[in-house]
Amino acid sequence: MLPKQIRTGLLSLLLVSTSALAVDRMPSHDHHKPSIGLHLNQGQRWATDAPLRQGMSNVREALILAVHADTTHPLSAAEADKLADAIRTQADYLVANCVLAPEADAVLHVLLGQLLEGAESLRLKPTDEAGLHNIITALKDYPAYFNHEGWKPVTTTTPAP
Repeated sequence: MLPKQIRTGLLSLLLVSTSALAVDRMPSHDHHKPSIGLHLNQGQRWATDAPLRQGMSNVREALILAVHADTTHPLSAAEADKLADAIRTQADYLVANCVLAPEADAVLHVLLGQLLEGAESLRLKPTDEAGLHNIITALKDYPAYFNHEGWKPVTTTTPAP
């Protein structure tokens, strides 16, 4: 049996490597993923459906609750875990319920990958500003690429990674 510190280190390495592969392994709603990267639909924002609007609103609310609209204080381990769990839950919900055109789906998966990467970074190190930066940036990018009527902008400051 390996000592506890080695087991913990190996588990951390496994979590980081699996989160880096999260986007590639997420189901694509049985669509072929056309292009990768954030892009508009011929100059227009992509249409949304009710599950997308609900899931992204839930992620936004989880962030606001976690940081208390102030990213200058580090998250506690409990706050980071709660936020990471909320993001994972909403990402799973979106993958299972969201029905988008294939290209819009591919754009969404870029944002989900950014959210999941940030969540796993925070889970491993709650004071990781890069993790929080990824989450906030994804939530600020979301309304630039998706037409979500009634979206409330994320007004927290983005910490430098």
